[in-house]
Amino acid sequence: MAVSLKAEPKETTIPAPAKPKVDEGERKKALEVISKFRQATAWQVHRWPLEKKTVDHKTKIHLPRSYLATAGEDVKTVWAGSDLNQIVHQHYFDALDLVSDEIPKKSANFVTPDAVTVRRHEYLGPDPRIAGYRFDADGEVHVKWWDSFLGDLWMDKGKWKWDVKMTEDGKWVEVDD
Repeated sequence: MAVSLKAEPKETTIPAPAKPKVDEGERKKALEVISKFRQATAWQVHRWPLEKKTVDHKTKIHLPRSYLATAGEDVKTVWAGSDLNQIVHQHYFDALDLVSDEIPKKSANFVTPDAVTVRRHEYLGPDPRIAGYRFDADGEVHVKWWDSFLGDLWMDKGKWKWDVKMTEDGKWVEVDD
């Protein structure tokens, strides 16, 4: 007796939506628009922040002591519900004791060589601004710096860059590197 297989109905497959074509000219234009917006909204670290940026869980924040963290970094615990912008502003607006070894003597003070009242933000660059924050794989926070005078984007000991990508619905969004 021969066994014959029953013909099963085949499932219809729905084709994936076509991804919009990425035009390099449009990407560059979107990158320019988004980076100009981010530069305009980046706040100077020595000014009081105008908006809140709260964290949902207990974490740590890495705060460099100097430009590109050449003098190391301070790591502070941040509690759930805390405002990152206020923590960063308060940390960098504090005055430093000139005798302490917190900032090595070889670090450049970008604001005043006289060191009348030295503040922490004076070692970050001529015009350090907070462009945002990045959460690493451990959930710890790193500050994204943009110096408007130098035109430099840096975070911890390295550089970062603005970038955009197109979503499935054809809109440009910022990429967090």
